[in-house]
Amino acid sequence: MSALPALGPITEEQYLSDPAFEHCEYVNGIVVERNVGGKPHSRIQANCCGFIWSYLRTNRIGYVVTELTCRLNGRGYSRFRLPDVAVVLGDESTEQRYLERSPDLVVEVRSPDDSLTSQLRKMDDYFENGCRLVWLVLPEEKSVLILAPNAAPRTATAGETLDGGGVLPGLSVAVDDLFV
Repeated sequence: MSALPALGPITEEQYLSDPAFEHCEYVNGIVVERNVGGKPHSRIQANCCGFIWSYLRTNRIGYVVTELTCRLNGRGYSRFRLPDVAVVLGDESTEQRYLERSPDLVVEVRSPDDSLTSQLRKMDDYFENGCRLVWLVLPEEKSVLILAPNAAPRTATAGETLDGGGVLPGLSVAVDDLFV
């Protein structure tokens, strides 16, 4: 990844207008470079997107995309997050530059340089803005941490299956298939 310009706090307008920040997140006035991982990360991201796309092609209740810029607001902040995979239900305008809320389902693939704490902070942002389900894929463990508001976290491992819960009813994805 190329180096970002050395900047202190910047405005939302600066963040949104500078092409150097296109693949970065924005948190409390600070541009945050994303750890994008490598080939394994990309394959997991593509696999997740593919399984969900197949489901949505049949069910026609929303769309799935990668790295969708999402503007999140709450408790005095405005943040821009770019989940690895985002599922948006309903009839959203495709002409908007970014989503003005959280996706309904977020898939984040943890990169080796991501701390679990930083990942969980992102999940809090998503949940505060309406997200209903998060799959946090942990490649080193070949497992998925499943998070939902007001529910105990659970982990799906090899030999188990992920489901779409109330967000994508009937979706079933073998955990093993995410890592091929």
